[in-house]
Amino acid sequence: MKKRLTAAALLLPLLLSASACSGNNTPAGPVTLTDQTGRTVTLDAPAEKIVSCYYVSSYAVMALGLSDNLVGIENKADTRPIYALSAPEFLELPAVGTMKESNVELIASLDPDLVIMPQKLAESAETLTGLGFDVLLVNPENHEDLCGMLSLIGDACGVSGKADELIAYYDAQMTALDALTAGADAPTVYMGGNSSYLTTAPADMYQSSLIALAGGVNAGADLEGDYWTEVSYETILAYNPDVIVIPSGADYTAADITGDTQLSALTAVQNGAVYTMPSGIEEWDSPIPSGILGAMWLTSVLHPDLYSAETFTADATSFYETFYGFTPDAALLQ
Repeated sequence: MKKRLTAAALLLPLLLSASACSGNNTPAGPVTLTDQTGRTVTLDAPAEKIVSCYYVSSYAVMALGLSDNLVGIENKADTRPIYALSAPEFLELPAVGTMKESNVELIASLDPDLVIMPQKLAESAETLTGLGFDVLLVNPENHEDLCGMLSLIGDACGVSGKADELIAYYDAQMTALDALTAGADAPTVYMGGNSSYLTTAPADMYQSSLIALAGGVNAGADLEGDYWTEVSYETILAYNPDVIVIPSGADYTAADITGDTQLSALTAVQNGAVYTMPSGIEEWDSPIPSGILGAMWLTSVLHPDLYSAETFTADATSFYETFYGFTPDAALLQ
């Protein structure tokens, strides 16, 4: 018989890593880094004024205890619940652009020590570099690159110990979840896309690894690609998933799926196993600093006898208290 994993068991690695890390062990002086596009970036000293042009890097800034250092942020900050909960001052910061374009003049006027941009803004990065600003390009599309981004920002801003602590927590939970679900039955999981449930996650998408980590089998694992892939009703019926998961940012609801007569024969629909990921704080199906919570939440859905919803809520609460400095309402975690 498998043992249920308690909140204390999941949190032990965090407590150990917290006691081992100071949160700031990067020496003062020049810092030379290689960003996630291979560019070499040398800062005269750890950055104090930061502009983040990408919500994922903004989340990382919060998780690394650097909220007070941010002087500019991506557009539509008011659509991110985590900002109001953890760093309401973000909502008053200048909006510097989107994933597709950035306001170079505004960024320059903020006189930042460091600008963090997604890889898609490489052209704007070169413009800012030509103006004498240090820019890190990041591309956190999977767990390894997420950890790489956290390390880059930690090194650039003098908080490498805090980055190490967050990465250690993430890795410890991955190990714990693997051990928890080893040998357990693995239900087939269909994850719908954001815009339509007639799209799903292929094998190389982050969401597929989330399903595997939670002890499930991705129904779309036979599909190629790294973005939501369109499928037919016939394909979904052939998959016949045990569980259907709706991402937090979806434009449709569980009722839309259960009310679709063309899907009424699905095992997941007949058993009422259609679940929507919580959306009250962050997008846990994305490669963000709290993305591990997506796998932990899904584990509580797929294997409630091994990892209960109550245990997940306790663990998620501790995560946010430790890394984001606030205690979430339990209703936002389910």
